[in-house]
Amino acid sequence: MPSPGHIALVTGLVSTSYFTFGNIGAAYFGIMPLTARGQTTLSVPDRLALWDTFYSVSKFHMASSTIIAGLSLSVSSYLTPAGSLRNLLAAGAVSGFTVAIFTVLFILPLNNGLLAISRANSGKPMEEKQQQYVLAQLDQWRALHRVRMALGIISWLASTTALLASDPVIQF
Repeated sequence: MPSPGHIALVTGLVSTSYFTFGNIGAAYFGIMPLTARGQTTLSVPDRLALWDTFYSVSKFHMASSTIIAGLSLSVSSYLTPAGSLRNLLAAGAVSGFTVAIFTVLFILPLNNGLLAISRANSGKPMEEKQQQYVLAQLDQWRALHRVRMALGIISWLASTTALLASDPVIQF
């Protein structure tokens, strides 16, 4: 039977995998490329509506996955004897929590601004100046999102490495 530390580690790995690869997929193969300059012929209001839909769908499960990852890796680190494996798990936990903190401090204000514009202009044409502002905000969002993905990758690498370096989770 797996130990509580292993259960926490596997939970952390699953959560970081979901967060990291879900975000990478959305950023490079999903809806987000359709919001980028030079990637599509969609109008700016349509790009903003796509971003709004993406954000509305993903805000709860992506946020909860990184919190679960941070908590799980914290528990796994706590239950692991002192040494490099414990330090690695702690680094993964810190990275997982940093995603949430970074999002609240830097991305949430941008999200709120984009949502306000989306709601105010729903079904209405935008002036050129506002379109350029929205495109600049979407560019900034993508740049900040790359930082968040890098933090997710750190957490995923830590949990993957820890799982491979630990004793077998299931023994026969």
